[in-house]
Amino acid sequence: MSATPTAPIHLVLAFDHPLNAVESVADALAAGLAALGQAPRVLSLPRDLNALASLKPEDVARVYSLGSVPLTFKIGNQWLWQHFACPVSAYLLDAPIYDIGRVPAFNRFLADARLDRRLSLCAPETGYRDWLGSALNVSWHHVPFAPFAAPDAPLPAAQDVQQRVCVIGTVGSELGGQCDLPLADALRAWFGAEMPPSSADDLAAALLAQEADPLPARQLSQALRWAPQECLQPQRLKGVLALDSWVKRHRRLLAVRSLGHLPVDFFGTGWQALLGAQAHHRHVGQVAHQDIARLMPHYQAVLNFDPNWQGGVHDRVYTAAAMGVPVITNEATPLPALQQQGAALLSYASNRPHLEEHIRAWPAWQAARSPRPPHFGFLAQHNWASRMALWQAA
Repeated sequence: MSATPTAPIHLVLAFDHPLNAVESVADALAAGLAALGQAPRVLSLPRDLNALASLKPEDVARVYSLGSVPLTFKIGNQWLWQHFACPVSAYLLDAPIYDIGRVPAFNRFLADARLDRRLSLCAPETGYRDWLGSALNVSWHHVPFAPFAAPDAPLPAAQDVQQRVCVIGTVGSELGGQCDLPLADALRAWFGAEMPPSSADDLAAALLAQEADPLPARQLSQALRWAPQECLQPQRLKGVLALDSWVKRHRRLLAVRSLGHLPVDFFGTGWQALLGAQAHHRHVGQVAHQDIARLMPHYQAVLNFDPNWQGGVHDRVYTAAAMGVPVITNEATPLPALQQQGAALLSYASNRPHLEEHIRAWPAWQAARSPRPPHFGFLAQHNWASRMALWQAA
């Protein structure tokens, strides 16, 4: 009797990350693949590097790399995308400028991807593809995030739904570094003679204006008339990353400070050091990624901020909507469609949030505190099985 053939492996690669954030995403992707009838396997690097090396290339149908970090590992003397002859995709978990500026192996992957169309990028946001797509000249697809929901989680008791805003995230540890200079002075420091004094003042004002581009790097590129590929030159890119991180921190602090006297619980680091002690603030600690869905229903609303995106939203928005929890988030192009699909959303301008005023007038905030069941209709439209089908069809 001949042996039953083994189903080809769909390999999801994660890496060690605080609070299990990346491995939790990998597990959700694998569950989506399994729902499609495929055989997923999740490996986390470097822990599972020996297991990765033991796989026969011919047994692997496709490789899904979460971020660029898994691409830094070799099998023998080959990059993993060279070792496996199947399609290999990297899912960009943050703005790709950080991968380009901080992960040399990612640039090697991009160079090979220009010549080999089985290699591709995938991202939950479209703004960077619109701006950098022609410069990178690789296959680059859009697959939005999906909820990391817990539809079977017990509903909290009515008295346990707190009329407080839940903030999940960190501040003050941005990848491009921390700079306390005013923005115009920082631009001069980052770009030196390439940034004339008057240009720095004008650009800083534009970046802080209400109508600023959601992508600071793109606004810098257009203001200085640098082609996208010119922004990726190594020395300039250091300044681009510093700018993106400065604006990211600034926008997060603007949003939280504009909550005014609303009661807030913070899950994440850095807030107390930058905001000081406030009687209406509670700094609760950290929450593991896989526990966020169970945490959210205990709050009247969740505040989200995206990482300087335009054409996509963070998974927190999808998770809150799927768990029936109102979510406050910065303006982004997918929001009107998500509202039509039943998400309770309040959007704000990143540079002019005015949140306390808008939240106090928001019906979702004024509503009586009561347990909210999961939004199964929303979850039926947004789930990791449908996302993985979209990824594979790209």
